Amino acid sequence: MPLLKLKNFPSRIFAEQAQQILECEGIPSVIFSPDVGITGTAGAAIPQGVDLYVPAEFAERAYELVFALFNGI
Repeated sequence: MPLLKLKNFPSRIFAEQAQQILECEGIPSVIFSPDVGITGTAGAAIPQGVDLYVPAEFAERAYELVFALFNGI
């Protein structure tokens, strides 16, 4: 199942919030980030950002949910 990049967030905390929203809707997702995760500071901005990926079959619904809440972030 191919993954599509849904959005790049400035910090892990935003990506994890979006991931929780998707999880509540039954949409699986994966976060890819160069930060150190749980041992780092979740609110710190990361120069490359934090990417949120979803399976291609969920992309349309995931896009609607995430961009309704996180557009402009």
